[in-house]
Amino acid sequence: MRTRLPCYVSRLLLVGGMLLLGGCDMVLFNPKGQVGVDQRNLIILSTLLMLLVVVPVIVMAFIFSVKYRASNTKAKYTPEWAHSRKIETVVWGVPLVIIIILGVVTWKSTHALDPYRPLDSDVKPLVVQVVALIGNGCSSIRNWASPRSMNWPCRWTRR
Repeated sequence: MRTRLPCYVSRLLLVGGMLLLGGCDMVLFNPKGQVGVDQRNLIILSTLLMLLVVVPVIVMAFIFSVKYRASNTKAKYTPEWAHSRKIETVVWGVPLVIIIILGVVTWKSTHALDPYRPLDSDVKPLVVQVVALIGNGCSSIRNWASPRSMNWPCRWTRR
């Protein structure tokens, strides 16, 4: 025989779970630049489009399992029924349209986020010149923090 948890225990578990998850930092949904924002938007759009197929399938699975269970004598059983063009159109058409939309959106956003394409920004880019030897390095940063160049002297030591 099953016993139900008291209402306050289930609410306490729900609130406790929310408190534990409240400290999580969702780095993916907190981007710091334009490329990160575009990638976040692409991930959210792709997830929502895929949920258009997944959620109705899960809901229908529960509805069908309840409606056509063995103890339900009111459900109409038609074993000779074999085909419906309307159902086939929806079952194949909706995922096909969603895949086409995902393909177009992914294609456009992939080319928009090309790493070799310069970013659209009003901020002047930071130019870093680096010279490296085995185990040693020297860097020179130009156009940063002041209009004049900042050069650090390089001292090469041999070991």
